[in-house]
Amino acid sequence: MDINKYVPKFKIRTENLLSLTELSAEEIFEFLYAARSMKKRFRVGEHSPMLKGKTVALLFDNVSTRTRVSFEIGIRQLGGDFIFLPKNETQLSRGESIKDTAVMLARYGISAIVLRGFTGGQVREFAQYSSIPVINGISDEGHPLQVLSDLFTVWEIKGRLDNLKIAYIGDGNNIANSLIMGCSKVNMDIAIASPNGYSPAKSIVERGMQFGNVLITDDIAEAVKDADVVYTDVFISMSDEDDEAKKKKLARYRVTPEVMKLAKEDAVFMHCMPAHRGEEVSAEVIDGPQSIVYDQAENRLHINKAALALLVR
Repeated sequence: MDINKYVPKFKIRTENLLSLTELSAEEIFEFLYAARSMKKRFRVGEHSPMLKGKTVALLFDNVSTRTRVSFEIGIRQLGGDFIFLPKNETQLSRGESIKDTAVMLARYGISAIVLRGFTGGQVREFAQYSSIPVINGISDEGHPLQVLSDLFTVWEIKGRLDNLKIAYIGDGNNIANSLIMGCSKVNMDIAIASPNGYSPAKSIVERGMQFGNVLITDDIAEAVKDADVVYTDVFISMSDEDDEAKKKKLARYRVTPEVMKLAKEDAVFMHCMPAHRGEEVSAEVIDGPQSIVYDQAENRLHINKAALALLVR
């Protein structure tokens, strides 16, 4: 399906945003069109009070820059309020059940919950017991908001999504999982180059293949050939312990100017950040003319606002 031929309704059927696995192409497009509308208003200083009288709980189990700032600022721009809840300052850290927490937050008048740093199973458990929308800010299994922002950014830069190719280089982590599902559903080809033992989950790959072209390889050149977008992420995810053996195995999967030359001449470079220059990407690439990482980062604000506008009723 071509996003440029889609007519948005600015409403979705889903009650939560847990993963891209559960979204249809049409629902993904709704998020992207809503983000485009939010960004247009932002650029001219217009802020619709869609969240007036609403309070959003930000329940985080790890540190954050982009997710926290973009949600806090975005909620304010939409006229709402938020309460920031580090998990270690709640009774969840002392063994209170997810069920009790989810039910209680809704009873206090919270309008939505954003979870960050929980497992995929915990996110689904929150949604099971919550009577208000649950938004996955990142889990060990996926990062739906980031990849929706990435798709929105590619759409802006390239003018389309249909029949583009994205090459992801590095650890087959939660970002890789969400890229597989998101790209395959919007008719983008995706190639993942990871060393043996660090490929994305087989179940995710098989699901993605039901919707589009997914290539899994350990050959960087094979993955990057004819790519419109080259993407990478940190070698060690935030929830993982430092692993020198893993870093050593991933070392040759660094995105360098030589790697970018294997892609199309007008290819762009993407990174969800935070980035470690000299590790997964060279400074020449991330700070070079092909890099659109700051566009990605800004668009987290607009996609987060879009998610709240579509989900909070």
